[in-house]
Amino acid sequence: MTDSIIVDDLRFQLRRSSRRTTVGITIDRDGSLILSAPVECPIEQITQIAREKQLWIYRKLMEREQLALEGSKREFVSGEGFWYLGRSYRLHLVEPRGADDLAPALRLYRGRFTLRRDQIPNARNHFIRWYANHGRSRIESSVELLAPRIGVHPESVSVRELKHRWGSCTPRGRLHFHWRVALLPQPMVDYLVAHELVHLHEPNHAGEFWRRLERVIPDYAERKAWLAENGARYDL
Repeated sequence: MTDSIIVDDLRFQLRRSSRRTTVGITIDRDGSLILSAPVECPIEQITQIAREKQLWIYRKLMEREQLALEGSKREFVSGEGFWYLGRSYRLHLVEPRGADDLAPALRLYRGRFTLRRDQIPNARNHFIRWYANHGRSRIESSVELLAPRIGVHPESVSVRELKHRWGSCTPRGRLHFHWRVALLPQPMVDYLVAHELVHLHEPNHAGEFWRRLERVIPDYAERKAWLAENGARYDL
């Protein structure tokens, strides 16, 4: 059951579940606030818990804004760190070897990203394409592993720009993932893949959706919370 609660200037999406025994608060990737509570928990108690957590929520929202600002200050200079599958790799700028240089503009080589210096003006686009290409193989491997366990057969997998969403799926079974998924640690990739695969059974985030997800990702709640708190730092 889904509803909403307003506490001063904070609006929460309330999700009740018969499987929950405590009230929890998470901050989604787009900054939306989610209250998860047991079915029988009184609304007054839920509101009081949300009010007691206001300072913590404000602090987390400010941290997310700061992480987003830091992510937007990429300079593409040697020594700068860039994420891939949860690990930070240093960037090394290399000089082009001439007009007929066929070396890739960007590659991950010997434990670091190398970028041709003449490609700095297009560096962000090169990284996005690199993440989309390499992330897709990782995501497809996760799909191949998890789809049989969930009992679904997705029609296709694509990696693209999805704005504020990590992933989405269509009723026909087409899965779409943000290129930023490639920056995340592999357990988070698996969680996001499983999340979209379960949607092929359950289109909404009702109780059965979370039960199905828990069967394949038993610690999905911890991964979901980690992603909500840390996902903003994995960007360009």
